[in-house]
Amino acid sequence: MRLITRAQWDAKPSKYDLAYIASTQGVKVHYEGTYVPKSLAATDAHSTCAGRMRDIQASHLANAKEDYSDVAYNAVVCPHGGVYEGRGLHRRTGANGTSALNTKDYAVCAMLGNSGLVQPPDAMLDGLVDAIQWLRNGGAAGDEVLGHRDGYATACPGDPLYAWVQAGALRPGGEVPQGGTSGEVPDGGPLARYRVTINGLAYGFGASGSHVTTVGKALARKGFGRFYVVGPGPDWTDADTRAFQAYQLSLGYKGTAPHEDADGVPGPVSLQQLLGTLPGKATTTSAPPFPGRSAFILGKTNPSVTVLDSGLVRRGFTRHHAGAKYLPGPLFSENTRLNVRDFQRSVPALADDADGYPGPLTWRLLLS
Repeated sequence: MRLITRAQWDAKPSKYDLAYIASTQGVKVHYEGTYVPKSLAATDAHSTCAGRMRDIQASHLANAKEDYSDVAYNAVVCPHGGVYEGRGLHRRTGANGTSALNTKDYAVCAMLGNSGLVQPPDAMLDGLVDAIQWLRNGGAAGDEVLGHRDGYATACPGDPLYAWVQAGALRPGGEVPQGGTSGEVPDGGPLARYRVTINGLAYGFGASGSHVTTVGKALARKGFGRFYVVGPGPDWTDADTRAFQAYQLSLGYKGTAPHEDADGVPGPVSLQQLLGTLPGKATTTSAPPFPGRSAFILGKTNPSVTVLDSGLVRRGFTRHHAGAKYLPGPLFSENTRLNVRDFQRSVPALADDADGYPGPLTWRLLLS
């Protein structure tokens, strides 16, 4: 990792004291959202990136409307892979859109634009993974990696970078961000050593098959690979149980004793949340990529609403309608929101936050 500290890029002092934050659920990825010259990515242009970082800070400090304390991001990554320290570790961001979102996740920005330099170079992707790992290891960030548009109506971080986020935030060579997760798994106490069968496939201690390897690799991609000594394999071991238990805890499940909700043995809901589908005899169709929350604004149209409506109709959540029956269409209406809310209330994993506005999990569970 090439960390450029505030002193090294000659940062100005913060206008106000920065708010301390002990940990976050994860990291939101941003872009500048303005014109960024392609020449910034030239191999001999890295010396100009510190100046651009100073410009970003200056523009934020001069923003009277937002009244930022400092540069809004915890870190900024240049096209050459350098990680510029922004607000830094254990400091609440100002970039995610609302106070609640700023408390929930750190913010990392790429020096990428909506014109000019719009495609992230490989070195930048490497730097983004470095920044995420830095925030995990030093700032207690959880394993969640999302785009700014996930939770806030914005085009940020741009379609090319958002596609990378949705694909797992991988390095160009395929490695996922490692480091801490949102919670440690207790080492003490009994470990679950029983099996369950989901769609004809066995999971849990002693289960074997390529589907077990698939689960292990998915857990590693999400940041739970620290339990494996040699990597996931086809035989379910205690390492798989520990890794899946950590994943369940990150989802908010409680109880780590055998046969409790976070005992490390998959259930259908947590397994589908991990894989996006349920392998086996009754495999469901994977949902299309989540279009972002900005597609679902009350009173606005978007083609993704028609896709959403098709899922509501297929599953029978059409109680609210304006005419003789509920018909798919591009308008996100109040009836659409109420039907989505009914679906969310029917799913335990969604019921506690059933506001009728689709997020990535609602989208996946409705359309899979």
